[in-house]
Amino acid sequence: MAEINVVPYIDVTLILLIIFMITAPIVQQAVTVDLPRTPALSNNAAATPGKPLIITVTKEGYYKTSEAPKKILSSEEIAVEIVARAELNPKQVFYIQGDKMTPYQNVMHIFVLLKANGVANVSLLTEPE
Repeated sequence: MAEINVVPYIDVTLILLIIFMITAPIVQQAVTVDLPRTPALSNNAAATPGKPLIITVTKEGYYKTSEAPKKILSSEEIAVEIVARAELNPKQVFYIQGDKMTPYQNVMHIFVLLKANGVANVSLLTEPE
């Protein structure tokens, strides 16, 4: 009898299918991050971008900017500020510093606003240990 025994091929195929079904969700959990790039060192002052805007997130969930550090802004007011700055200068650099006791969603709110307005230069500020 000159038939091909397909049972081993089916077994191998089902095992590979199970392996791919298990590993596919793990691979899809990767996070894509557009990291800021450092400017090239140059003696030309025109090559440096404008003054960066530092957004501070307080532990109460309010926002402050480096332009007006005494003024407390709500999430709606900071959204207007970010949209205006992103439209005026698309290469504006933003730094975000958050209090360690602030909820994660308050910091992510800023990231979503910046991403929605096409801002690519965003960095987090931290204190060294």
